[in-house]
Amino acid sequence: MKGPAPAPAPRTPEELWNRRTAGFLAEIRPYLVYALQSVALAVILLMLGAGVGYNYLLTSAPPSFPFKELAACILLPAAALSPIRTYMKEADLIFLMPMETGMSAYFDKAASRAFRLQLLLLVVSWLAAWPLYAKGAGESGLLLFVHILLVLAAVKKVLLYGRSLELKLSEKKMISFYVTLRTLVAAGTVYLITVLTAWEGTLAAALLLLIYLGCLYPIKSRAVNWTRLVELERRHRGVTFRLLNNFIDVPSVQGRPRSVQAPKKGLGVLGGFRHRPEDTYRYLYTLVWLRSEWFGITVRLTLLGVILLAAVRGAWMAGILYALFAGLTALQLKELQKAYRHSDWSFIYPLPEGIRSRSASTVVFRIHALCLALLALASLASMPTPLYSAGWFAVTLLLSYLYSKRQRKERQWS
Repeated sequence: MKGPAPAPAPRTPEELWNRRTAGFLAEIRPYLVYALQSVALAVILLMLGAGVGYNYLLTSAPPSFPFKELAACILLPAAALSPIRTYMKEADLIFLMPMETGMSAYFDKAASRAFRLQLLLLVVSWLAAWPLYAKGAGESGLLLFVHILLVLAAVKKVLLYGRSLELKLSEKKMISFYVTLRTLVAAGTVYLITVLTAWEGTLAAALLLLIYLGCLYPIKSRAVNWTRLVELERRHRGVTFRLLNNFIDVPSVQGRPRSVQAPKKGLGVLGGFRHRPEDTYRYLYTLVWLRSEWFGITVRLTLLGVILLAAVRGAWMAGILYALFAGLTALQLKELQKAYRHSDWSFIYPLPEGIRSRSASTVVFRIHALCLALLALASLASMPTPLYSAGWFAVTLLLSYLYSKRQRKERQWS
């Protein structure tokens, strides 16, 4: 039985670009889905926390606060970072390098795609920085918003052009010089656009960009550095797959084993260990929590909840946040009870039947109780009286205990 016929070879540089872009996206799509599922909750919580802090800054900061300078700091990463993906491979040094004169359309597609993606990031950054800029400038309006956005788009276009010329360089000193120059130009133009008035900032940024274009003239006529393009693409791919490997195992990434030491102090507080047989699984499950991703998730959720509860004002808002983070931490800790439940080794241990379920529930309840206590302490400033915080703590602690007791009965494994 014959397999599928191979795809015909691309006939134009544009077709080659489209095929390589689609191939890379198809390669990372299975891993990208798992990564997005893992970070979705953290992103939502981070946006919620940033929104609360942003609103507090806009309403409570004194008039002398450097709003425009902070807006420039928000815009700087989107303006300065200008990567261009070319998807070059080592085989291209043999098959495509002789066709360099006809590959201009390929590199134009790469620069065009980079501009579209980075312009989208710049728009998002400008939307985030706009309230700060409007408050610092004392004026707002659609025309002003669009005017500065168009100037920022022109800045990004020039900086990407400079980045495309940097890819032709091979000397390390020259590369470092032009990368530093581009970063300084990005910082300078963003600062001028945000700190000065709209038209003054536009003229000053235009003058700085003209000087930058003059500095780029000596390297404009250089040939494409194919070896560097291949090396940069290898780095891009490596960074991408190593990042995805943090969420799901990527076969092409060879991870190095590392020892994660659990802190010895505090184990007795969480587990109450006295070196008895009935303490065995409590000790093991406490170590599993400390040495797994659940520890980081629990700490980050609790820390974010503490920060938000300390920042908000009002009993209703504090109560909603308290209930939200109490539920999220319980939801994450619930997975701890499922760890190693199918391990065959547990059936040969000389331990009483059902001790594993009880120990897992106990560890989860104690960790959750500690998280609830920290959240309750952070909510004291927002509640009318400490009795409100104590009431929230008592109710959620009781619900956590009843839930762990029910789970203990449902999961009787040895």
